[in-house]
Amino acid sequence: MVNAKSRREGLKELRRELQHDDIPALVKKIDSARSGLAKLLRAQDPKTLTRRPPSGDWSAIENVRHLLFAEQLHLGRFLPGKVEWSRVGLSGRTGKAYADVGTEPSDDLEVVLKAWNDVHRPIRKAVKDGDEEVRQQLIGNLLHMHLHIGVIKAVLEA
Repeated sequence: MVNAKSRREGLKELRRELQHDDIPALVKKIDSARSGLAKLLRAQDPKTLTRRPPSGDWSAIENVRHLLFAEQLHLGRFLPGKVEWSRVGLSGRTGKAYADVGTEPSDDLEVVLKAWNDVHRPIRKAVKDGDEEVRQQLIGNLLHMHLHIGVIKAVLEA
């Protein structure tokens, strides 16, 4: 099992590596991480995905719902018009701007993945011709994903 310190060190190294990637490469890495995560989760018993660790932290499915929200938060600003927050997402934030987030939570992996796909497709299209700001936000989103994927793996092993 990888501890939190090792995960942080791994993320620092990944951040350094990602600084050399262009937008298409970053989008490809995000797609690959999402695909790998979906494969990992689909191989689990659904009850395992909803089990919280003894610490009371988020379950695997709650972490995935958060990744859906995080993609909107990090990259939704590049969509034309106002972001409509996913009602399936999980923010951990309070405030009027986030009032709709998580109002329709689901423990069904396929429902959560579909909601994430519905968010991801237009964002993927919107960022493809982006500038340095887009590139940096993609890096931030990918690092956040890797952090939560590590947490999900730890939760599944617990």
